[in-house]
Amino acid sequence: VMFQLRDYQQETVDNVYQSMKQGNRRIIVQQPPRTGKTVIMAEIARLTTQKGNRVMFIIHRKEVLEQAEKTFKAQNVDMSLATMGMVQTLTRRVARLPAPQLILVDEAHHALAKSYQRILQAFPRAYVLYFTATPIRTGHQQLDQVADDLIVGKSIKWLTANGFLAPFKYYGLGDIDRSKLRKAHGDYSSDSMNEAISHQIYGHIVDQYQRLAEGKQAVVYCHSIASAK
Repeated sequence: VMFQLRDYQQETVDNVYQSMKQGNRRIIVQQPPRTGKTVIMAEIARLTTQKGNRVMFIIHRKEVLEQAEKTFKAQNVDMSLATMGMVQTLTRRVARLPAPQLILVDEAHHALAKSYQRILQAFPRAYVLYFTATPIRTGHQQLDQVADDLIVGKSIKWLTANGFLAPFKYYGLGDIDRSKLRKAHGDYSSDSMNEAISHQIYGHIVDQYQRLAEGKQAVVYCHSIASAK
């Protein structure tokens, strides 16, 4: 069963095609988390393959790839015209891949890495859509330096007010020693975050959860797998 796109998803699809018509070939599409980014990509892939054009989908996590393949199939993408794979695999096979007319990059804040760039540079004539939930930071070697246009989806505030996202309360840490933070590839390095965050915090988090949200669903964002464990 094909997905019926929500109005705000259709609006993003329309904005992408409008941007392409204006001559933009490398476009950043920013969509907040949990707003059906994969469905938007699947619809664009369907429209692409329907015209007999090839599409390539690049991701760096296996679970996300499997989920995306299911969604693309459900959306009636012509899979014989779709190359979907993890960046680690595609970058090794790049010389043997059929040339796509459109490349979809998921979680595109990684796209400046060499493995991604190798694929993108192999197909200079392809349109490239960089999908990301992360607000764009401008600066040396940031994503917006390689794109012609930025399309911003509806804000979290609008999505919450209109019942598409659940309302939430957000709490951050106070006691971070910011003097210890060091940058690597535009983000703070994991090692420096370990240094900056006091390890007593892990115990406090449980207390704070019980005080603020006992019995409610909570999401904890961690800076590394070790800190999550």
